[in-house]
This record gives sequence, C-alpha cells and structure tokens, in this order.
Amino acid sequence: MYSMTKNSFEATNPKRENMFLNLGFNLILPIVILRKGDEWFGQTLGEALSAKADSALVGSIILLLAIFFPVSYGILDLIRRRKWNFFSILGAISALLTGGIGLLPGATVFMFAVKESALPAILGMFTIITLRTQKPLVRLFLYNPEVIKVSLVDQKLDELGTKLNFNKLLVKCTWLIALSFGVSAILNFILARIIVVTEPSVDKILFNDEVGRMMSWSLPIISLPCLFVSGYAFWLLIKGIKEFTGLSMEEVLAQAPPPPKK
Repeated sequence: MYSMTKNSFEATNPKRENMFLNLGFNLILPIVILRKGDEWFGQTLGEALSAKADSALVGSIILLLAIFFPVSYGILDLIRRRKWNFFSILGAISALLTGGIGLLPGATVFMFAVKESALPAILGMFTIITLRTQKPLVRLFLYNPEVIKVSLVDQKLDELGTKLNFNKLLVKCTWLIALSFGVSAILNFILARIIVVTEPSVDKILFNDEVGRMMSWSLPIISLPCLFVSGYAFWLLIKGIKEFTGLSMEEVLAQAPPPPKK
C-alpha cells in the first residue's frame, strides 16, 4: 500500500524549472548587456538611429534590451510549464521597474535604491502576514510540491498526529525566510546607494553600467548570505519532517535520486 502511494506521488511531481536558464536570463545576460552593450552595440545603434553612440537614446535601447531577457523568460517559462512561476514573475516585475526608472523623465537613483529594497521588504512582510492564511508564502519558498512531496508528508503527519508540531516548525522557518528578505532589503538599498550614483537623466550609458555592476555585486554580497539563511531554514524543515513523519530524505524530496539497487 505504501509503495503504491509513494509511486503515485512521484508520478505527479511537476516538471522542475531549469535553474541555469533562470540564472542566465535573469542575471547573467542583463549584466553583460548593461555593462558591455554600449561597447558592442552602441556604434551600430547610433548609426541606425542617427544618434551618437553614447546618447541617451542608445542607452535607453540597451536598457530595454537588458530587461527584455527577464521579461521574456517569465513568459516563456509560463508557456513551457503551463503554470505561473512566482520567481520568474518577480524577476520580470523587477526588470520592468528598473527599466521604468531608467526611462521615465524625472526618475532618480534614489528611486532606484528604494525599488531595490522595496521588493524584498514587501516579500518579507507578506511572508509573515500570510502565516494566518490558508496559503502561507512559506509553502511557496520551502514547503513546495516541486521540492518536497507535500501530500505524502501531510498524510504521514495526520497518521502520526504530529501536524501541530510541524506547523510550529513552519512558523519558525517563516521567520527565518522573512529575516533573509529583511537582510536583502537593507543590503540592496546600501549597495544601490554606493554603486548607482549617476542619474539616468544625466548619463544613461553610465547609469546602465552602474546598474549592471550592482547586479554583479549583488550575488556575493546579497544573494549568498540570504541563501545561507534560507538554506538553514530548509535544513530545519527537512530535519523536522524526518522527526515528525519518520520518512527519510530520499522519500521526502520530490526529485530525489532513486535508491541504489541491492
């Protein structure tokens, strides 16, 4: 009976996202285009648009090209997987806001810094607020069917009567995830104020380069510390699942490798 149930869970696992494509479209390609776009395409675009290679018009086109990749990835991922991807949508929104700040008259670098800190801050607040709802965000970030066999775990929790203890663990993990978002918001604002100092209305090309430079620094300075906190929360979650259900890690993880043949 258990074997049949386990197989049924494995058969319904959703197709996982390609993290290399996500990283390439949402981070690497925008950084490269923002930092090298004027050098690679500036002269060609200037001639095509009858403008100088370092003009605001050319800089705007390069910025649009950079934000095209995160936005297009979100759309293509939706078409390919036939489901909304929260992180792809978030990346697309962030890219559109960056483009808006870079293109709108009167936009400032301070507005850019606020935008960079606002998104993680809002996510952190919503992560805590949704604790009292039927669909807390922690179930998206950690307790997710693409990572964990949620239905199987819930079934074992009900059988063993350990659901209450597990829910307390989810609350603890939620606060850790919210903490990681809070740290990200603070570091994003500081990094933006240090690196992005050229107003987009003054020098669009230099603004693009500074945004690209900030994105490249955000990985070691922001993403890695937040990843460490999130990884610790995930480790606590897996440890709790093993304690409250008796299931092994191989049985819990949605994409775990098959056990070795005896």
